[in-house]
Amino acid sequence: MVPASAQAMAVRTGSGATLEAGSGCKHGATPVTFWAWAPGYDQVVSAFNSSHPDICVTMDDVGTANVEYTKLSAALKAGTGFPDVAEIEYLELPTLEVTHSLVNLVPYGIDKYKSQMVPAAWAAVTEGAAVYAMPGDIGPMGFYYNSQLLGKYKISPPSTWAQFATDAATLHKDDPSAYLANFDPEDLEWLLALMQAYGAFPFNYTGGKSVTIDFTGSAEMAFAKYWDGLLSSHLVNTEPDFSATFWDDLDSSTDASWLMAAWGPGYMAPNMKKTVGAWRAAPLPQVTAGGTTEGSWGGSTAAVIAGTKHPAQAAAFAEYFFGNMTAWKLHADKIGQAFPGWKPLLDSTSFGDSTIPLSGSSHPQQVFAKEAQTIAIAHWPPIMEYALTEAGTAFANVVKGTGTMADAFQSFQKTLTSYATSEGLTVKS
Repeated sequence: MVPASAQAMAVRTGSGATLEAGSGCKHGATPVTFWAWAPGYDQVVSAFNSSHPDICVTMDDVGTANVEYTKLSAALKAGTGFPDVAEIEYLELPTLEVTHSLVNLVPYGIDKYKSQMVPAAWAAVTEGAAVYAMPGDIGPMGFYYNSQLLGKYKISPPSTWAQFATDAATLHKDDPSAYLANFDPEDLEWLLALMQAYGAFPFNYTGGKSVTIDFTGSAEMAFAKYWDGLLSSHLVNTEPDFSATFWDDLDSSTDASWLMAAWGPGYMAPNMKKTVGAWRAAPLPQVTAGGTTEGSWGGSTAAVIAGTKHPAQAAAFAEYFFGNMTAWKLHADKIGQAFPGWKPLLDSTSFGDSTIPLSGSSHPQQVFAKEAQTIAIAHWPPIMEYALTEAGTAFANVVKGTGTMADAFQSFQKTLTSYATSEGLTVKS
């Protein structure tokens, strides 16, 4: 599933109504409840019920991301009213792991799926010898660019961040109304995906009460100073991601590219009118020429909630949900638009050779599928809800032009460290 930053686009706030995916189950089937919000998930629930007549799954959309997590937390504290299985984003899993709210799926045989999953996705659901969710979609990052605009100024997709800066200066000099890309640091999930690809991911967590938070390390400060240089020279645009102006800038050739995840074209498509067919995919620039480190933005899992009365049946559903071709053809169709972390589809010729109107006759999925294999491992901390809430305040002055990324990183380090400590965590940096 796309991250919370994109959910305003999807307009899926959750009505609290039960979807009819659980209808038609046979009498006596074991009931399993599933909380989720992503488009197309009900199709997979129906497919599961049809092929597993002894289990009856009912899906309930109680709200998107943090709305669901808040209700889940309240239900767990009350000891009643929680689902058997829930859609949980990768970055939220540790918050539930640290409170022992998830079922370890290893006893139910989940390890057999390890070789079928992209390494970064599998690592994100694993803590020591335990596996706390079935990994689902991912968001490998790429450089998605307007080939007509870059071609006009004889600019090729930059292979390094140094070249990106040079090209940004060239383009803006040749056309002062145009930018090579947009930069919105208030979108923390997007920012962290770029940092991950830069080799500057600031977190590490492997369970227990110790967490690493490091926005002031050498790689992190190098990342901050790099973007400070582009911002101070006004070589990148700074519109809010997914805003009307953001889309207009992409379609009017104001912004020549979007540093974005593989699911991005699906969100661009309804907003592009003038530039359909011009967009091409390339790998993200690298710190060092020839590098292959990538980041991932977004993605969800199917996790079994501790306290379920039917752990075996819930585990069977979670594994099916993201572990077979029938399910994945539904997840990746025009309704779901999910990018697979499941290698049998990801590596298939039919997936790689697919085309979309935005990219003409080119094959963007081939680029993103290759990037998916080298996503840097990211171990999210159990404080991401707070971090996402505070990001707007932390980076507001950067967007306004009255503060720097380096200063924001210093301040954010203090804010997150203070919060983590107040939650009983020991912070390393």
